[in-house]
Amino acid sequence: MWKQFVPRALVLCALSASWQNIHAAEPLKLLYETREPFVFKDPQGKITGVIAETVARALSKSNIRFEWVETPFKRQLSVIERNDQSSCAVGLFKNSERSRYAKFSEAIFHDQDRPSIMLTHRDLKLPPSLDLLQALTQSGGRLLKKETASYGQTIDDAIAKSGVQIVTTTAESRNMAKMIVARRADFIFVSVEEAQQLIKTIPNGEQLYIYTPSGMPQVQDRYLMCTQRVPEDLLKRFNQSISF
Repeated sequence: MWKQFVPRALVLCALSASWQNIHAAEPLKLLYETREPFVFKDPQGKITGVIAETVARALSKSNIRFEWVETPFKRQLSVIERNDQSSCAVGLFKNSERSRYAKFSEAIFHDQDRPSIMLTHRDLKLPPSLDLLQALTQSGGRLLKKETASYGQTIDDAIAKSGVQIVTTTAESRNMAKMIVARRADFIFVSVEEAQQLIKTIPNGEQLYIYTPSGMPQVQDRYLMCTQRVPEDLLKRFNQSISF
């Protein structure tokens, strides 16, 4: 009986090792949603952008194979939490809830010189010098917010405290800006870079303007948010190769 067991055990070990090698050889899946100027396709179909280039450069430097997979934001979070593949969502904020089930890289994007802003419809006509809570409570406007999105602790807390009317969506930022133009809501939270790009590129973008409440927090760092299946060694190599 022992003689029969040993070959079977060796076969099982060999199969397991083979599966692990195949799995390890699979490219890291980078989940992204089009957001200019961070991650988007150029006219030739290549993935580019401020964040995309930083990530691709660090992965290539670390000899880590990867592939871009366009994925709606809500599905990105589902894939990461499900943890059935080696995947990382690109350019997400880190918070305590997400840290409960995901791994995070070191920051892949930060802008310490610019605060977060509100991209609003010009008809909203917010008075100058309001702080964030005042802008949310006194405007009478409707916040367009992506489902499960986080804007950082300061903004998230102000939204909850203000009781502002929230219109939820699964749309990406470009379509969200179009919804503001169409008056389906009144404002969104985005970075200055993204707001400037949206105003320039969407139809009737001149109807939008950038409003910066006083005391707004600095733009949050963005990260790779990864499944637990992503090896620690891979993340370590990636972190060591990041350069802005």
